[in-house]
Amino acid sequence: MTGQPVPAAADARTRRLSRLGAALLVTIVIGCVRVQSGYGLGPENDGATKNVQVGSEVRLVLPEGLEWAIEASDTKALSLKTVTVGSIGGSSMRVWSMDVTKAGDFILVATGTPPCQKANPPCLTPTVHYRFTLHAT
Repeated sequence: MTGQPVPAAADARTRRLSRLGAALLVTIVIGCVRVQSGYGLGPENDGATKNVQVGSEVRLVLPEGLEWAIEASDTKALSLKTVTVGSIGGSSMRVWSMDVTKAGDFILVATGTPPCQKANPPCLTPTVHYRFTLHAT
């Protein structure tokens, strides 16, 4: 059917259906998005205090190539939701999503150990430590 003109009515109908499909897709996507206030923490926040709200989400974002141990001074203040791995700016990162469940001040410590330290002989790459203070209200 190449080379044959498309009747104006069929062309208008196609445009209407395309707009309807796009509107339906936008409605579905918006309906699936969960809105929650959140705060990000990463190496750039090491040693800093972050003010957060009870009921909000904290996302700890750290390089994926290390074996991480995450510790909180008050284990009832944060509730771990998910741990995911993804690419951010071309770098592979591990993301811990946590809900803030309690008011107060608490410390979050992340210790990253290079896997090569378990090799024989172990590598000299140092373990990294990050310390974050959270003030939840």
